[in-house]
Amino acid sequence: MHKTQTSTKRNGQPADTEWSFEPIKDQRAHESAVDQIVFAVRSGIFGVGERLPSIERLAQAFGISKPTVGDAIKVLADNGVVEARRGVNGGIIVLDDTMPLALLGTSRPPNDLLEARRAVEVEIGVLAGERMGPADVAVMEEAINRLREHKNAKFNVRIHYDHLFHYAMGRAARSELLAHYQHLILKELVVTFQGYFKNEEDPGSVVVVHEETLKALKSGNPKRIRKAIEDHLRPLEEMNARSQKA
Repeated sequence: MHKTQTSTKRNGQPADTEWSFEPIKDQRAHESAVDQIVFAVRSGIFGVGERLPSIERLAQAFGISKPTVGDAIKVLADNGVVEARRGVNGGIIVLDDTMPLALLGTSRPPNDLLEARRAVEVEIGVLAGERMGPADVAVMEEAINRLREHKNAKFNVRIHYDHLFHYAMGRAARSELLAHYQHLILKELVVTFQGYFKNEEDPGSVVVVHEETLKALKSGNPKRIRKAIEDHLRPLEEMNARSQKA
């Protein structure tokens, strides 16, 4: 595991945050590199306008060749997420933290995905209730406010602010592995249930559910947190059950 120092002071996050990029061992190395960078951007480690580690440092962290990392950066650049700039103030700069669907992966069987989501999100919620601090609360409150402001925006913008809350909760749990599982699930949810999120989900109700979830997290009561997370997950699960009966 390779720790990368990042300097960030946005959203109440402390400066000089350590972030771990995992060594890549599978044959689709550049796809795995893309996914890890997407995760780091989506979870707020690298914000818009900030610089990613150099290709050399990324290659060292991932345990893959610099050309393979270059392929991953090209995929991200072609999708408008980053830009490679030359010069003293250059580097790999994050341009956008809203991810195109093309970068969100393939879909899994809906039941498997929802089952995994419930297990991971509930555990993350309980851990966040135990471990979060004032800075974590501030980030989740900001995510709720931004979703409220953008609840009538285009789908990709709205879902971005929806997911910011989940990523903030994942970070508050202080478990990189659980947070990465959450990331994998969230991105595949968008692909699998795109029609629901676009046409059926009520953005206003999502804001309310996020507010109730944050209240439960602040209480630190595991039973209350579990109920809040289950209420959070129920609408999509019920829609999926209805569609399978139809």
